[in-house]
Amino acid sequence: MPVIAKGANEAPSKHIQAFIDLRLLNCNLKGIYEYQTIEEPAEKKTKILIMPTDEKPESMLLTELIDEINNIISSFNGGEQVSTDDMKETLNSMGLTVLDTLRVELRQLFLYVDKSSIGEKKHCEYAFNFVVLHEVAPDESLKVFEIQKLGLAIYNTDRKKVIERMELQDIDQLLA
Repeated sequence: MPVIAKGANEAPSKHIQAFIDLRLLNCNLKGIYEYQTIEEPAEKKTKILIMPTDEKPESMLLTELIDEINNIISSFNGGEQVSTDDMKETLNSMGLTVLDTLRVELRQLFLYVDKSSIGEKKHCEYAFNFVVLHEVAPDESLKVFEIQKLGLAIYNTDRKKVIERMELQDIDQLLA
């Protein structure tokens, strides 16, 4: 990220930036916290950004997710681990027997917060999109339907890259 040099007549400012690159559900994410103070005029700016860095989201087997959750629980020295057998039993009770092949995908995790002391401007955008990618075939007695994909998207942004990555359906276009 380029830093813009100030002119000789401009007031000095102080910057703090913290960042993290991490991987969550096979999705590479970047998180940035930025804080700036400007002496003349007295102003404070705070920005927070969390967004994926990879072009295309990758899925993860549900059993891999359970293993990763258990690794996290173990690394923090405590807590009862998630049991794959318990999960299988719960899914079997609902007529679902696909735990070993069930894949999940985090398509979007986006947060942008911009706070400025000038005029108390506060701006917040977010997007979350999580999809279960698997044909879920219920028990033989329920062959009337099968779930091919299930997802949840919650967002309040209109940023093109964020929306494209979510692969949302447009109801108006579907009805056209």
